[in-house]
Amino acid sequence: MADVLPIVFLVLHVLWWPISKLISLIVIILSPVWLVCSFLLLPLIHLGHTIGNVLSFPFKWQWLERLETLYVFLGTASILGGLTGAILFLIFKFLSSTLNIDRPIVPKSAELGRTPAEFRAARREKKEEDHVPSHSVDQSMEPSPVSTPAIIRKIDGPRRKGLLSQAIIEEEDSDF
Repeated sequence: MADVLPIVFLVLHVLWWPISKLISLIVIILSPVWLVCSFLLLPLIHLGHTIGNVLSFPFKWQWLERLETLYVFLGTASILGGLTGAILFLIFKFLSSTLNIDRPIVPKSAELGRTPAEFRAARREKKEEDHVPSHSVDQSMEPSPVSTPAIIRKIDGPRRKGLLSQAIIEEEDSDF
C-alpha cells in the first residue's frame, strides 16, 4: 500500500510533462499577439481598474476603521433609545390604565346633547309660541304666518353687541 503513492505521482509527472511543454510553446507563440492586444486595450483596462476601485471603496478596511467608533456609538444609541422608549411606553400604559386617565378627549355622541338641527327646531317653536297670542279665540280666523310680516320681540335692557359691531382702529404708520 505504501508503494502506490509514489507510483501515482510518477504517472502524473509523466503525463504532465508534455502538457506543460505544449502550454509553454503556445505562450511563446501568442506572446506578441498578447502584447499588441494589451497595448490596444490599455485605456479600457485602466478604466476597468478605476471603476473597480470606486465600487470597492466602501469595502476598504482603512475607511471602515475610521467609521467603526461612529458605527458603534450610533448602534448603541439606537438600541438604548429603543429600549428606553419601550419602557416608557409600558410605564405610561400601566399608569394610565390604573389611574383611568386614558379616556377619550372627545365625548361620546350620546353625551353631546342636542344636534344643530334639533336646536334650530326648538328655537323655531319657541319663536312661534312667543308670537302667537295666548288669548286667541279662533285659529282659523288668524292670518297665515306667510301673509303677515314677522314681528320680532325686542330684548329689554342693554343689547349685547358682537365683534362685528365694534370698530377696528387702525394704527397710523410713521415714516421716520
